[in-house]
Amino acid sequence: MSEAAESRIDSASAATGAVRLVHLQTIPMENGILGVAEVSRHIGFPVHRAYYIRDVPEGSGRGGHGHRALRQCFLCLRGSFVLTIKKGGVSETVLLDRPDVAAVVEPGCWRDLSHFSEDSVVIVLASDEYDEADYIRKYDNFLRWEAEGDPIASVPYLDLARSAREMAPELEQVMRRVLRSGHFIGGPEVARFEARFAAYCGTAHAVGAGNGLDALVLALRAWGVGPGDEVILPAHTFVATALAVDEVGATPVLVDVEPDTGLMDVAKVGAALTPRTRAVIPVHLYGLPVDMDALKAALAGHDVRILEDACQAHGARYKGRRCGALGDAAAFSFYPTKNLGALGDGGGLTTDDPALAETIRMLGNYGSRVKYEHELSGRNSRLDPLQAAVLDAKLDRLDGWNARRGALALRYFAGLAGLPGLELPAVRPWAEPVWHVFPVRVAERARLQAFLAERGVGVNIHYPTPIHLQPCYAGRWQAGDFPVAEALAASVLSLPLDPTHTEHEIDYVVAQVRAFFGR
Repeated sequence: MSEAAESRIDSASAATGAVRLVHLQTIPMENGILGVAEVSRHIGFPVHRAYYIRDVPEGSGRGGHGHRALRQCFLCLRGSFVLTIKKGGVSETVLLDRPDVAAVVEPGCWRDLSHFSEDSVVIVLASDEYDEADYIRKYDNFLRWEAEGDPIASVPYLDLARSAREMAPELEQVMRRVLRSGHFIGGPEVARFEARFAAYCGTAHAVGAGNGLDALVLALRAWGVGPGDEVILPAHTFVATALAVDEVGATPVLVDVEPDTGLMDVAKVGAALTPRTRAVIPVHLYGLPVDMDALKAALAGHDVRILEDACQAHGARYKGRRCGALGDAAAFSFYPTKNLGALGDGGGLTTDDPALAETIRMLGNYGSRVKYEHELSGRNSRLDPLQAAVLDAKLDRLDGWNARRGALALRYFAGLAGLPGLELPAVRPWAEPVWHVFPVRVAERARLQAFLAERGVGVNIHYPTPIHLQPCYAGRWQAGDFPVAEALAASVLSLPLDPTHTEHEIDYVVAQVRAFFGR
């Protein structure tokens, strides 16, 4: 290989950032040379398709297309060829003429293969099986896609497959690691995630649980909350918050919520306190933190525990501190749709209280800390190692995803401001929300929902029936008891907002909402 060619290989990755050159392991042996390309050390993604290129006629090329999501690794086993990558208006050329150097190409770029030597043999390792929909065959179309994305005809409310594709290579390696470990209950994967999630939230301890509901139940049980006790919670939240109180035998006591945020109206908590009150569950709904200082002031002089329901608030901050470290304990859900979501059910708790953490851990493990010795009447509610490993991998991206949510939320605020008949969510000056949901209020919700559906826009309602009017609580409360919660249930509409949504998709939603209001 010439000195110039060597220089091109060594500097290739500096231009577009789309090509990474890796030196493969080469082992000379008496009976030949063994070359090794490993997923974790060299390629960086699991391989689901392999194909080869040979006997290319002189002067001919290959490639001439782009991929939206496919990752590829090019190896030249014999001879030579030139790989040209284009991305972001920058072109990058790499000569591959030795079998111990491979070019790993990221998705979202255009690729051309040319200048094949007569004896060249090229192996291509791909992250996915053949999918024609992933190809962009014309360069003009690629430039248009790169600038604007695919033409928008619909916007899903949530597409979990998008985020799964984004992290598929990393998650496949994670799952393989767990399978090879043989630890399928407890073990180092769970311990690692618990330690890292506690540090992320700013607490001393985190304990995994089976799901968010169990996390709430375990905390209440660990505090001894039960029959004869009362627990205060907001009337506007997912029903699991109230079901957790029911499960331990205590009585849910509802308070109404703020009309502009949907969060617990802490000014109403004082009137709800009685000698039987043992705990309060503020819910950081939609990823918006509750005013915790005001809540603590309302509880001053009362022996009442604060259990944060942070199931929608992974990473949200209140006056600079993350939700999960603002009360006596906090419950999280890692349901797949959450800001930090597993590949199935999962939950956890955070606290600074070591005794509470130990009790919660025992309660979730059949009341046992030593096998076959059951000190407490417990249950089976554990975060499994596979989910813990997935969550641990995703935790590194959580702040970036939350920042992306925030940027898209600002796009909604800018695009939907000033529309008569539409109320945008309020954000307090001390709050740093993570926008698990972007809820708007509209009197003509059914009409707007139908209008958007006709134009391919998915929406959701959080939540159509307030807790006190759920059938399971028939006779306990009456319509009109919590008027703000009822008004929200009748008017809130959640618009699409996820880190995988594009700016063009959000702009499309904005345009359709404005069209509905004739603006």
